This record gives sequence, C-alpha cells and structure tokens, in this order.
Amino acid sequence: MYIVMLGPPGSGKGTQGNLLAGRLHAKPLSTGDLFREILKNPSHPLYPKVQVIKEGKLVSDDVVNQVVEDGIQKSEYHSGVIFDGYPRTIAQAEALDEMLTAMDRQVDLVIDLDVTQEVLFFRILGRRICPNCKRAFHERQELTECPDCHIPLIRRDDDNEETILRRLQEYKKKTAPLQDYYWNGKPVYIDLTVQDASRTAEDINNEILERLKQKNIL
Repeated sequence: MYIVMLGPPGSGKGTQGNLLAGRLHAKPLSTGDLFREILKNPSHPLYPKVQVIKEGKLVSDDVVNQVVEDGIQKSEYHSGVIFDGYPRTIAQAEALDEMLTAMDRQVDLVIDLDVTQEVLFFRILGRRICPNCKRAFHERQELTECPDCHIPLIRRDDDNEETILRRLQEYKKKTAPLQDYYWNGKPVYIDLTVQDASRTAEDINNEILERLKQKNIL
C-alpha cells in the first residue's frame, strides 16, 4: 500500500506514519533521511545534485523527484510506502503518480491531518529535542534531559513563532492545493481535524484506525 500523509509542519505526519507502518504493512519514507543518506555517500549518482543542501539552498522539484524515485526502488520499500514530507507540490504529486504507474502501483490512501494553528503553536513552541538521539518531547512532560541519553534537552532554533508562521504560509500556498488534487482523485481520502492540544498521538492514531476500518482498509 502507498500512503501520502498531508498536514502542515508540526501536525504529526511522521509520528502517525510510524504508528501506522505495521498495521498498513508499509515503511515510512522521509525525504530528509534520503538526502542525508546520499550526502554520506560521495559515490552515489545523485550526490552532486544534492550538494546545494549544504549551502542552505532549496533542492529543485526535479532533484527531489529523482531522490524519491531512487529511494522507493530499495527492497525495504517494496511492500509499501508511507510518504512523509512528499509530495509538497502538485508537480511532485504528478511525478509520484508517474513513478508508481511505471511500477504498476498507485497512491492508495491519503491521510490529511488538519491541525489548527493554535495546536501547532502549542506543539512546536513546547517541543524539546534530544541532541543525541533526536527524540522529541514536550515541555508539559516536565523533562529537562533525555531519559535514554541522559543529556539536556534543547529547543530547536527554528521553533519560534516567526518561523512557524512562515512555514504555514508556504504550506497553504504550495502544499494545501494537494488536498484538492487527491480529494478528486482515486485514493481513499481520510481527513481529521485536530483542534484540541490535549489530544495525544495515540488518541489521533486510534481515530485514524477507526476511520480506516470504516473504509474497509483494516
């Protein structure tokens, strides 16, 4: 099964993708992880094209598509993929459709996490990260250090109101149109509205599972 996760930054796409992976027999695929893997391997054919990341520049749609196409050919993704952070634009969505069609596959399911701005601010501004294992926590947990690594948690430099608002504007401009693209397409479309900051990832995951059962997917 091939699943696309939609939602603004901080909506929990990665968390939900990891929780759903076993039930849907699909492996989460993060474009960020793919880029980092390529940058560790100078012999990779796409290595020269992703060097702009080190300069803080954006990678073109064409290069992102090539990186994803290269990634999904790996054996670990043959049973299915949960796309996290891709596609971000209509052009990328169309490219993904072409890739999957060539594999005699298609996007089967879209999960759209519609999280309100208030909840996003609460989540992101309260987020704390372990600089070693990268595990994320929230200040409401009242932790000062990672329980596994035993080193102080930090707040990411980009976890601030200005950056959050800029990312939301970019999402609404470039990524939100994907809602119409997939809503009118072939995939099963499930949308969840999250407007209560007290809801846990498990609460949301249980709702997603219930909706999947209603669609006869589980």
